[in-house]
Amino acid sequence: MKIAMIMLAAGNSRRFGGNKLLYEVDGMPMYLHALEQLRKAKESLQEDLTELKITVVTQYEEIAKTAQAQGIQVLFNPHPELGISSSIKIGLNANTDADAQLFTVSDQPWLSWRTICELIREFQNSEKGIACVSYQGKMGNPCIFRKKYYEELSKLEGDRGGKKVIMKHPEDTQIIEVSDERELKDIDYKL
Repeated sequence: MKIAMIMLAAGNSRRFGGNKLLYEVDGMPMYLHALEQLRKAKESLQEDLTELKITVVTQYEEIAKTAQAQGIQVLFNPHPELGISSSIKIGLNANTDADAQLFTVSDQPWLSWRTICELIREFQNSEKGIACVSYQGKMGNPCIFRKKYYEELSKLEGDRGGKKVIMKHPEDTQIIEVSDERELKDIDYKL
C-alpha cells in the first residue's frame, strides 16, 4: 500500500499572535516535533508498506528549508488565508497516486510516532475507508483517507478540514483511541 503523510504547516496562527509553528516547545520549534514523529513513523513502517512518503505543505521558508534538507517533499501554499482546506487540497493534488493519504497538523507537539504507526496499521487491517484518532470520543488528528474520498476532500472550503468528510461517513470510519489526551492537544496560545 502506498501512503502519503501530509503535514499541514501553513496556518496564520491568528489566535497565537505570531507564527506558532516556530514557537519552541520542549526545546525545539513546534513544527519540528511533528516532522520528527512522521519521520520516525516512516522508518518504523517502511517494511510494512509498499511506499510511505512525507509531504509538507507550508507558507514558511524556514519550515520548507528544514524539510527539504531532510529530503522531504515541500509544497508552498500561496493562499493560507483561505483556511486549512487550501493546504489539504495542495497536499491531496500532489499525491493522487497514493492509495491513501494521512493528514496531520503541526501544532500537536506531543503526538507520538507510535500513535501514527498504530493509526496506519489499524487502517491497513480494516476494510474502512477512513481512520482517525480519538480521546474519549473526541476525534482529532491525524486522519487517513482512502482514495475513494479524495474527491470529497478536494471540495472542502475555508477552515473546514477532513472532519466534515468523516462526519458524513461514520459507518466507514475506524476510530483509534489514544491513551494520553495530551497527544491530541493543539497549541493555540503561548504556554
